[in-house]
Amino acid sequence: MIINALYQHYKTLLDDPDSGISPPGFSRGRVSHCLVIDCEGKLVNIIDLRDTREGKLISREMDVPEQKKRSSGISANFMCDNCVYVLGLRRSEKEKKHRIEECFRQFVQLHESVLENVEDEGVAALLLFLQSWDNASAETHPVVSRYLKDLAEGGNLVFKLEGADGYLHERDAIVEAWHRHRESQTSEVRAQCLVTGQAARVAQLHPSIKGVTGAQSTGASLVSFNLEAFTSYGKTQSFNAPVSEEVAFAYTTALNYLLNSAKHRIRVGDTTVVFWAERSTGGLEEDLLGALFFPDIEIEEDAGPKKGDSDRLVRDPQTVILLRDIFERIKTGQPVADGLVGINKETRFYILGLAPNAARLAVRFWHADLYVKFINRIGQHYSDMVIIKEYDRQPDFLSVTKILKETAPLKDTKRIAPLLGGALMRSILTGAPYPMTLYNSMLSRIRADQDVNYTRVAVIKACLVRNRRFYNKESEVDISMALNEENRNTGYLLGRLFALLEKAQVDANPGINATIRDRYFGAASASPGSVFPILLRLVQHHIAKAEYGRLIDKRIEEVISLIDSFPAYLNLEDQGRFVLGYYQQRQALYTKSEKREDAQ
Repeated sequence: MIINALYQHYKTLLDDPDSGISPPGFSRGRVSHCLVIDCEGKLVNIIDLRDTREGKLISREMDVPEQKKRSSGISANFMCDNCVYVLGLRRSEKEKKHRIEECFRQFVQLHESVLENVEDEGVAALLLFLQSWDNASAETHPVVSRYLKDLAEGGNLVFKLEGADGYLHERDAIVEAWHRHRESQTSEVRAQCLVTGQAARVAQLHPSIKGVTGAQSTGASLVSFNLEAFTSYGKTQSFNAPVSEEVAFAYTTALNYLLNSAKHRIRVGDTTVVFWAERSTGGLEEDLLGALFFPDIEIEEDAGPKKGDSDRLVRDPQTVILLRDIFERIKTGQPVADGLVGINKETRFYILGLAPNAARLAVRFWHADLYVKFINRIGQHYSDMVIIKEYDRQPDFLSVTKILKETAPLKDTKRIAPLLGGALMRSILTGAPYPMTLYNSMLSRIRADQDVNYTRVAVIKACLVRNRRFYNKESEVDISMALNEENRNTGYLLGRLFALLEKAQVDANPGINATIRDRYFGAASASPGSVFPILLRLVQHHIAKAEYGRLIDKRIEEVISLIDSFPAYLNLEDQGRFVLGYYQQRQALYTKSEKREDAQ
């Protein structure tokens, strides 16, 4: 299903002249320099093709003849490779001389084999250059010596004939020779392709996938069989799952295209997520979906490119309008997908989550559904997360990355649980309950650092709401956005009581650095029976000392009158309700005190 969807998307991209997708036999390569040669095969100049991005020189991407997957072995690429293969140039003192010579020799042999009997001015010049080039004295060549340091950085090189337009690898004669060579090198094994159903030559190795965060920089495979244990009925490598060479090239090219596009890619924890529409409206569907997962990034229409949690550039003005319209509907409780203009809501949409796993890629999740259904589920996610904010400047809607950061010690993204990002995305995209790992992580972090903040409480509230909806428990009315004085749940009432006891302490000791939350919060939320008697004795001193002690004492009495007893333990659900009650009561106290100050 995944490979088939990517294969169909490749055909769609190939029909779009603006997509820039690589045609069969070619792939996107990073090129840093171009070697200019004359008709006699002499190197006359080197052109720096790198672009400047954020103060750094970045290799330019272009279509080059399909490059091989290379690890430690020696294997030359056609018309585009690094300086070791193209010039026999040493990049560091660690590289052995005999290996460099072998790399250059294989590069020359490949081109002599592919371009044999090809009548073309550019081909003749290239072969003269390769046959006459002295790799032993490459470093001292007057042209090479000027770019020696830049060439040694490892970027790929291409060729250009002096006085001619375009690069050598774009010339018709060379393209035709390359296609003939590829056909001669294809697999001799023929079988029924699992994707097309047609008898075709089976790909022995699938091209590499590049761009998945955490995977090998040289690329990893989505499909591979590299051990004897994977042999089935005498079939080795990818012959176990026969996919034609055409399909293997197409689906990997499409996936690499998506991974290289900020419009089609986001990162969630250790998972790299790509998404695409079967019938897109100029990419607006993809841009809107990516923006929905990262709504708290700055979205000014007139701003320049910015970095954010998703590493996306500034959004399209139409995306900003749609995003604000969706969030306004969430706030007012209206159907999220109604009234969206300019997008194809009924198009089939695909979302794929990939994570590194040694030399392969692990599929964390795969979802295919109508675009409108994904939008509605994401809207439901944000609706479940809505809660009163601590400060006005905090975002109304929280990104997935911000949620995951709160689960890690010191909010270190490197310490986020490896599988949590994928599990959270599955819950959002399917409408299923949030993973218990997420809920437990929030409770654990609150107990560890006593930080009961907006993001953590929003997640706890969303988990409670969704669990009750999914498991058909009692009404959701008692789990509200702000303080609910009608809520009679013991855990919620105890949380409210704890907030009032803390307020009494703060009123009695203005400017205090540490409150009862820093010492007792974790124990009070887990085993209230052993903690609250101590706190209630302590609060009497605070009430007597505070200027408005009678007022807070009355509020404490109102909450205590609703509590039958202090239980020895609270289960995990009630611990979450404790946190929710504490947070909402604290915000209610803060809001009321603000109003009093404004009135004065």
